[in-house]
Amino acid sequence: MAKSVRRKLRQIERGGIRSAEERVQHILDERTESLASRRRDEASPVQALPRALVCGSGRERFGIPVETVAEVLPPQKVMPIPDGPQALVGLFGRGGRLVSVIDLALALGIEPSSTEDGDHHVVLLRRDQPQVALRVERAYAVADIHLLTGEATGFRTEAVTGYARVLDAAGDPADILSLLDTERLLRSFLYISPVSGV
Repeated sequence: MAKSVRRKLRQIERGGIRSAEERVQHILDERTESLASRRRDEASPVQALPRALVCGSGRERFGIPVETVAEVLPPQKVMPIPDGPQALVGLFGRGGRLVSVIDLALALGIEPSSTEDGDHHVVLLRRDQPQVALRVERAYAVADIHLLTGEATGFRTEAVTGYARVLDAAGDPADILSLLDTERLLRSFLYISPVSGV
């Protein structure tokens, strides 16, 4: 410590005569820069964890990216669409607009564990036109997730893009999620709706 102070005083003398205040300020500025650079070096880059809405359909759990979810609604009465695809279960009105409701289990070709409409949650997706909601058997919570794979291989649908585990889980295999890409899921429904604007 004493050697570094002497070295600094020599540098100050070589640079010309300065007032005591200027020397103190110079030393303080150098210490501040040194501490700031040390903290920058020690700090590891903080990576934001992905978050997903955890939903259940059939006997599986799915993760829907939170940025694609507008709202989770209680069960809704829907008006059926005659001659529509089986997974397109109907329409309901919200804010003066029609919302198409797609049953997630039927859209993915899995066996629903409950057929009672009153037990389902409705996940309104964040999109302008057309407005779409997914009917799921249960919307559990929004959770931080840890990605297990990049791309899903061998899954029965292109809408599943990978797998993840809910963080802070006890390691139960039921906590493994299939990650959904909602736009891929909706692709086959968006252009075949018999009702205009839906």
